[in-house]
Amino acid sequence: MLGDSLHSLRCFVKLLIDLMRRAGWDLEEAANSVHPQVNYAKKGHFRYAFLSYICLGMCQNFDKPHFGLHGSEAMCNENGTIENNNNSYLRQLIEHVASNPMEILSKNPKCEFSQFCEKKYEELIHPTMESSIFSGLDRKEKVLDSWKSLTVFYESFVRMASSIWLLHKLAYSFNPTVEIFQVEKGVEFSIVYMEDVLRKPSFPRKTRPRVGFTVVPGFRIGKTIIQSQVYLTDSETYSVA
Repeated sequence: MLGDSLHSLRCFVKLLIDLMRRAGWDLEEAANSVHPQVNYAKKGHFRYAFLSYICLGMCQNFDKPHFGLHGSEAMCNENGTIENNNNSYLRQLIEHVASNPMEILSKNPKCEFSQFCEKKYEELIHPTMESSIFSGLDRKEKVLDSWKSLTVFYESFVRMASSIWLLHKLAYSFNPTVEIFQVEKGVEFSIVYMEDVLRKPSFPRKTRPRVGFTVVPGFRIGKTIIQSQVYLTDSETYSVA
């Protein structure tokens, strides 16, 4: 399920970068605003900054039972019926898997998943960014005003949100609950907790790689560690002046 989430994240980010490029954005400058002062091994690696931005944003509040959504203790499920906090996360996962996420938004606009999609979209694709991305496209490509419109962009976002939502339900179906973690910038690379997102050496062996930024958070299931994917940079970047 984590693999499915990563695939949907990468697909959405690829689409987002393409739209930003077509809208005339300076992608390197935008990447630098997300993670400043990163020494990229190759020019095209700035795309990992956008993947990090979306992935960490989607996973924010993952460690909270309802993703930190505001509201009463009783929340509705995918079928629109009311459940409380003691209901099985596994049952909610099964219900969501059996449903079409776009139909959930249409039929149950006040359910948790709909609230989650709307909250994450507003946090990650703020109005100024959205306006800039779509203002230069012709009428056939222009996105409708509603964030729920049936366009490639929004469908891709909802598929991504759905995959993260399922991952969260799966995490809370474990006992104890799966823990999530990310690595701070500048920390020396550890093979126990981290995986190089490039999966190959980017710097000379004489240097000790350090974390430029976390791309994908890691998870802890009891004593089992699923490594966090990080973008590494050379240690000279963090040398004391």
